[in-house]
Parts: sequence; C-alpha cells; structure tokens
Amino acid sequence: MKNYFFLLLSVLLLTLNGLLYSQTSPWENISTLIPGDSLNKLSDVIVVDRWTSYVSSSSVSEVYRSYFWAGSWETIQTPSPITALYFLYYSFGFICGTDSNLYQTTDEGQSWDYLGSMGDQINDIAFGYDIYNPKGYVCGNNGTIGIIEDTNLVVIQSGYSTHFVKISFPYNEEKVWLVGDSSVYLYDGFTFSKQFTSNVKLNSVYFWNQYYGLIVGNSGYIAKTTDGGITWIQKQNPDPINRNLNDVYLVSYFGFTVGDNGLIMETTDAGETWILDTGQLTTNDLFRVHISGGGVEWGPGLAVGKNKTALIYPIVVSVDDKPKTVDDFQLYQNYPNPFNPSTTLSFFISEQSFVRLKVYDVLGNEIVTLVNEEKQSGKYEIEFSATDLPGRSGSALASGIYFYQLQIGSFTQIRKMVYLR
Repeated sequence: MKNYFFLLLSVLLLTLNGLLYSQTSPWENISTLIPGDSLNKLSDVIVVDRWTSYVSSSSVSEVYRSYFWAGSWETIQTPSPITALYFLYYSFGFICGTDSNLYQTTDEGQSWDYLGSMGDQINDIAFGYDIYNPKGYVCGNNGTIGIIEDTNLVVIQSGYSTHFVKISFPYNEEKVWLVGDSSVYLYDGFTFSKQFTSNVKLNSVYFWNQYYGLIVGNSGYIAKTTDGGITWIQKQNPDPINRNLNDVYLVSYFGFTVGDNGLIMETTDAGETWILDTGQLTTNDLFRVHISGGGVEWGPGLAVGKNKTALIYPIVVSVDDKPKTVDDFQLYQNYPNPFNPSTTLSFFISEQSFVRLKVYDVLGNEIVTLVNEEKQSGKYEIEFSATDLPGRSGSALASGIYFYQLQIGSFTQIRKMVYLR
C-alpha cells in the first residue's frame, strides 16, 4: 500500500508539473486591489497556499492579506513598516520591521508578539520546511544573522561587514546561504565562509537543496550552482538591456526572476534557460516574487514592487481541478487546517459507491481507515481526531503534515493537512 500511495502521489505531481508549464495563464496586474496609497512600496510577498497570500509594505505599518486567489485584500495593522515576512501557515507567521525588530503572530495578525531585535535593519527571513521542528533565519545589515527557534531570536555576527540582503535555507538542511554586496556566503551552523564573488552586486539567492541554487543581481546577472555553491556557472539572460534582477524563486523546475522596470523572466528547467515575459504590465521596479507549491496542491505566483505594484500569475491547479471526475466525486479541504486536536474531512459522491477514506503520514504509512464501506450519493463529513485514533488507545499523533486519501473505484484524490499540538 505504501508503494502504491507514493507512486500515485508521484504521478499526480508530474501531471501538475505539466499543467504548470503550459503557460496558459499570463501575468495580471492586480495593483488596484491592494489597499493603500499608490506610492506604497510593497517590500515582500508570500503565497502560503492556493488560498492565502500576504504582502508587506515598508512605507506604512501594514500587511495585506488575501484569502481567495488574490481576488480581494484586507489590511492588517503591524507594529512598524515591514521589510520582510514569512508565514508557515495562514495563521502563523513572522514579520521583520524597519525598527529592526522581529514579531510573530499565531492569530492571523490580530496580535503581534515581540521576539527580539537585530539591532540594525532586517532584510530577509527564511524557514526550512521541517514541520516537526520549525526553524528560521533572518539576515540584516553589518553582517548579522538571527536564528529563530522556539520563539527565540539569537543574533550572530558573521565577522563580515557586508549587508546581507537575501537568505536561503533549504529543506531539512543546516546550511544557510546568503548574498551581500557582490558575494555569496555560507553558514554551516558553526562558521561563516565566503564562497563566491561576482563582478556585480548580488540581490537574491535561492537554494532548493544542498547542491542546487541560483543567484541573481545587477546588470541581468544570473548564475547557477550544482555543487553547493563551490562553483557558479553564469546563465544567458534574454533581456536585451540587462536590467537589474532583484529576486528569484522556484518550485521544482518552474520559477521566476523579477527586476527593474517591470522585468519578469520564467524558467521551466530549474534555471538553465530563461524566457523573457514581453507583456510589460508595469514599468515599476519589482522587488520580490513567490510561488506556492507542495504536496498535491499548487498556488499562484505573486510579484510585488514599487508604487504598490502587485502582479499575479494565476497558475492554481490541484488534483481536484482535473475535469475527469470532478463532477462525480469530490474530496474537500479539511477544516480547520491546521488543527488541534480534531478536524472535519468531507467528501461528495454523486452515485452509490464503495468508499475508502484513509489517513497517511509523510512517509506513506497508513495511520487510520476512516471509511471503508458502501455509501449512498451525497455529501459526508467525518471527524478526524489526532488524539483518539481507533486501535491506537492512548497514542496521539506527532505534530506534522498528514495526507488523507479518498478512493472510489479507479478515482483517487489526496489532500494534505497539518496537525499542530
């Protein structure tokens, strides 16, 4: 069963990749939907999932949140203007203020808890994806970084005087990459080292594992490493005027880099080649870009920048978006999510069918079978408790990501949920 589960998951992800690369959804300008003054500088963005996105402002003490495909936005007050932000879930996130302070929310921004100060401007924040042990880093001016763990901020001096402007912390790794001025730096948990120096100012770095990474910078500079930053190979830039590149972000092989004067370029082969977007939706500088992706669900891409500029690449697709049997059967997203200790799983069937509904951990181990019987047509709601599992008396689940799978004949659908103890 475990092998079948992961084979199915792999097929679904490959199918999604094919849909993502079709480029049938162009960028759209949604700047007028963002609240606030037209001169507002949007400093950072994160697409948490296919539903929830956050955008920060370094001009005013506000964060903007959208709950549905960036169609409408609401304003959240913050302690200060924001230089960077990161949300692990729709309700749990961090903001870095222009006041050099780090804040945390666990209630969707209704309140902000002070975690500590870097003593100087914070420029970026990044988290690994280990849900069992959330660990993050911030970087700032004068060669400082901060470690976020157990709601504590520990400030570390690198020994370099550079202003670190971007940080990348890949999944399940202790290695942290940073860029500042014209160089790439590595922090291995103990010491800092300068790995590489280019001939231009570097503005962003992104590693998706311990070997593969990209850097971008001024004058259209793009380079890729496949050996953990030891060597960097410059890649061809199709932009005829080599505008400055300010950020880069990928999900799997698919991603974007954005830059001055509204520049957007796309890659579908993990940064080997780049395609110039000629739509030119704005002439404003773009500072940050982000895409949501993971599990069996993908969200849109968002790019933000100067003069309240916000662009969306609405590539939202998921397993349930396939037209094959979506009208016949449907597995809905659990609610609440994240949950503690229980959540509701619901599904719809249009005809009498034999239904199986199972829960798995991230390794593909079956946790519990919730439904295994014939069902009449209709919508069903099943309560799942992480602390009261059939056949596992007194044994509660650990915090983390879990998958629930609906199987009806040849139809199979999978969604992910997050349990927080």
